[in-house]
Amino acid sequence: VNMWGYNGQSPGPTIEVVEGDRVRCFVTNRLPEATTIHWHGQRLPNGMDGVSGVNQPPIPVGKTYVYEFVARRPGTFMYHPHADEMTQMAMGMMGLWITHPRLDARGRHPLIE
Repeated sequence: VNMWGYNGQSPGPTIEVVEGDRVRCFVTNRLPEATTIHWHGQRLPNGMDGVSGVNQPPIPVGKTYVYEFVARRPGTFMYHPHADEMTQMAMGMMGLWITHPRLDARGRHPLIE
């Protein structure tokens, strides 16, 4: 199968972080067209949301873009492109994102008794 994918695989690597972690992802576009990454369901600065032409310019072929933000929302999500997304997702560009809740010293989430 001829696919694109992230880091040479589809689905892309599972990214696991803990709530409050600073995330920094370097994305080098090796596709034959521009791309972005949308961090589905994340609360993050507008310029890091990865929606091409709305809050971020697309990443040109051969260029690198750095996404940097703090993981603020625990849960299970996905990441995928928002530049020619139907083609790029069909070619395998998507992956799993898990933000684990930050627990206190007793192993409890501060918002849940």
